[in-house]
Amino acid sequence: MTRILHFVQKPELRKYDIQNIKFELEINQHIFPPSPHGSFLAENMRINAEESIIDIGTGPGFLGILAAKLGGRVSATDNDKDALNLAKKNAVRNNVSIDFQQGEYFANLKKKFDVIVVNLPQEIVHKSYQEAIGEQLTKSFDGGPDGNKQVLKFLDLAKQYMHNKSRIYIIVYTVTNYAQTIRKIIDNYNARLVAFDTGPTKEFVEDNIDWYKDLNEIGKIKIFRVGKKWMAHEYLFELTLK
Repeated sequence: MTRILHFVQKPELRKYDIQNIKFELEINQHIFPPSPHGSFLAENMRINAEESIIDIGTGPGFLGILAAKLGGRVSATDNDKDALNLAKKNAVRNNVSIDFQQGEYFANLKKKFDVIVVNLPQEIVHKSYQEAIGEQLTKSFDGGPDGNKQVLKFLDLAKQYMHNKSRIYIIVYTVTNYAQTIRKIIDNYNARLVAFDTGPTKEFVEDNIDWYKDLNEIGKIKIFRVGKKWMAHEYLFELTLK
């Protein structure tokens, strides 16, 4: 039996207190809810008042709403209509103004931003879990065969939306081909490691551990066991133009 622990079964409200900002979000069964990766990014990103921000892959609006409450002028994009509609509701709930655009990456926006916050799908998700949750939810967090398909494409696109003082906040997670992602970052950007964390993997890793151990053995991913828990690393980088 495939365990599904991360997604909710019915709508619920979740309260957050991040960087001394309190807010709440509605979460439902049609979208990927904020994860520990998102919270890790949210706690460590730096947003200054009046900076122009874009939140790419906004989901229920978690990072975009926080950025707006920190004083940023925020745009947010998502390719999933259900996620975008929910993010709009959550923005109203939290009394913030955000320019929402449906589409991949930067959607139809053409401007350059001071800060780009990106929390795109970045995991290699076992086929059994994809089948259990369905195509729509799979698209919300599966990063493809190497886990980093969308992140690599983003890194190719992002420069045209940056000026000399722009910065990107991006996570690199080791349940992906993380070495490939880091190489691309170093080749194309100035990179500063902002924060580092270690945490438990999602349930589909433990439930299919032999398959993931094979990926670990060939060096595609990095997981390790602490007691009875399988763990992975995550790195938060701040990128600027070379």
